[in-house]
Amino acid sequence: MNNPRIAKRYAVSLLRLATERGCAERVYENMKVLSAAVHSNRDLDRMFRSPLIKADAKNRTLRALFAGNFDPLTMSFLELVVRKHREAETGGMAQALVELFEQQKGTVRVRVRSAQSMDEGNRKDLEQRLRTALGDGVEFAYALDPDLLGGYVMQSGDLRVDASLRRDLQQLRRQFSDNPYIQKF
Repeated sequence: MNNPRIAKRYAVSLLRLATERGCAERVYENMKVLSAAVHSNRDLDRMFRSPLIKADAKNRTLRALFAGNFDPLTMSFLELVVRKHREAETGGMAQALVELFEQQKGTVRVRVRSAQSMDEGNRKDLEQRLRTALGDGVEFAYALDPDLLGGYVMQSGDLRVDASLRRDLQQLRRQFSDNPYIQKF
């Protein structure tokens, strides 16, 4: 069903309540685990989305999986979500809470994809420049993407910097496909 508006509303409510009760950090950690579990385990995601599985069976499964490790507020929240028939949005809610909490704490996640692994000097230089511009709460994640052919793509939230050879080649292809000598009617 993927409805980001619903996911964000539930996440905001949970984060406010967790902040009031002084357990926001634990709920944040719980939601990171839940988000990773839902996104990496297709069976768990299918269980949440299935209208054929009854609410009590879903709650029993959640208790069996998470009750020993999750904060009681998180478990109560998950039971509420199932009771309100919003369990299909659980992964989105968990991810939305993680993002909201990190925004609140001033954490900025930067993902860098490069065609080849960056040497330590370039990596430290990039990290230092971004920490100077964005503050100390910057977390970096690096990945290799040979399809880029060269260069890198850096993304943080909605901001994206594409300095890849693939983008340059696509831009050249577009420029050459536009022939100014042919009249267009």
